[in-house]
Amino acid sequence: MGKVKGKHRLDKYYNLAKEHGYRSRASWKLVQLDSKFSFLKSAHAVLDLCAAPGGWMQVAVQRVPVGSLVLGLDLDPIAPIRGAIALQQDITKSECKSKIKRVLEEHGTAAFDVVLHDGSPNVGGAWAQEAMSQNALVIDSVKLATQFLAPKGTFVTKVFRSQDYSSVLYCLKQLFEKVEVDKPAASRSASAEIFLVGLRYKAPAKIDPRLLDVIDVLRVSKQKRHRDGYEDGETISKKVSTAADFIWSDSPLEILGSVTSITFEDPASLPIKDHNSTTEEVKASCLDLRVLGKPEFKHLLKWRMQLRKALSPSEKATSTPATLVDKGEEENEDDKLLNEMEELTYAMDRKKKKEKKLLAKRRAKDKLRKATGMQIDVMEDGYIDHELFSLSSIKGKKDLAAVDSTEYDDGNNDLRGSEDEENQEKTEDESSSDVDSEEERRRYDEQIEEILDHAYEQYAAKVDGSTKQRKRARQAYDQLEV
Repeated sequence: MGKVKGKHRLDKYYNLAKEHGYRSRASWKLVQLDSKFSFLKSAHAVLDLCAAPGGWMQVAVQRVPVGSLVLGLDLDPIAPIRGAIALQQDITKSECKSKIKRVLEEHGTAAFDVVLHDGSPNVGGAWAQEAMSQNALVIDSVKLATQFLAPKGTFVTKVFRSQDYSSVLYCLKQLFEKVEVDKPAASRSASAEIFLVGLRYKAPAKIDPRLLDVIDVLRVSKQKRHRDGYEDGETISKKVSTAADFIWSDSPLEILGSVTSITFEDPASLPIKDHNSTTEEVKASCLDLRVLGKPEFKHLLKWRMQLRKALSPSEKATSTPATLVDKGEEENEDDKLLNEMEELTYAMDRKKKKEKKLLAKRRAKDKLRKATGMQIDVMEDGYIDHELFSLSSIKGKKDLAAVDSTEYDDGNNDLRGSEDEENQEKTEDESSSDVDSEEERRRYDEQIEEILDHAYEQYAAKVDGSTKQRKRARQAYDQLEV
């Protein structure tokens, strides 16, 4: 237990420790734990691991019956305490076990009734490494306790709240009938430490070695091997996909769920990076796909559709439903939804172009009829243009000049007219067309949003299922690198 300096360190329990002659404020943690679980008053032998400077040993001497054995071990020397024995030993070494056995024999004791552990690594700035070292120290202390703890004995240890806490708790539950979790009032609220109290040691005749192995319990470096091999390009901490692969992939959800970022650095992705649709918001979302929210997820998929249409409109516009049916057997449900959404977009564009073309043809036909004086049959469909180029209505030069003056664009509705009546009809047609287009656009947007919502649910379920595994593997990888 090293020296700790900082604001608010000299609190109430520090002053109480000084008043009662304890060597550290941590002594009050053991006092409060014993007051709650009462494991010291009946103990005839107590082993304190990582005991320096000796505060817990002082409490143990005061609370155990007179004449009981109190033994403290630590790498650092411990100043003598009346009624206790202190040894400078490493609890992970076999020499330490020999020393403990010798002390037990000298005092005529077969085992310890209580084993205490309040050790922790040197505290610094690397929290993940400290938590890992602390939990590894706990497993080592459990391993030593199983060799010297009496049946129905008690084991008390400090642990740090971390990803390995549940693993340590599981280990203790296999060895003790009951495991209590407690945080004494003397433990600072800002501290991540908590205490586990294992009650009534089972003392099994045989213990699975994996239960006391730091690597197996904490899964530091041993991981389940992939019998089928790893995916190409997969790494533990980071996996990158190019923007071109994402745009032209037939399974974009698979990419979003398996990679951590999308880059634009390769030559194939440069046109995508320089495109007007690739905004700074899109680039920011591509930097870290693991933090994508629902709006960003939808925005990325819509951006992908825009790029696919912009960079190869002819190829995508001519894709037929039959082609999608052929691919359907090879695609999963999510990709089918996205392909359906994309096809819906292309169908909407084709319908708009067709409507513009029909509207232009209708206006040209009406203008020609007015110029030639033809009567319009109310029973006739105005969209049928079989008389548009009929020569029977042209009687002379005047009619021919009227036909020549008619401007007709086969693909656009950019028609010019100067008469008030023509402008009025044009406005009415556009108004009617806008109403229909707005209604269709609303239905189209609703369908797109519904498809995107479903796709995001599938994506979120997949990512959430693997986030914990990925985080655990990444931290283990960082430990190995260190």
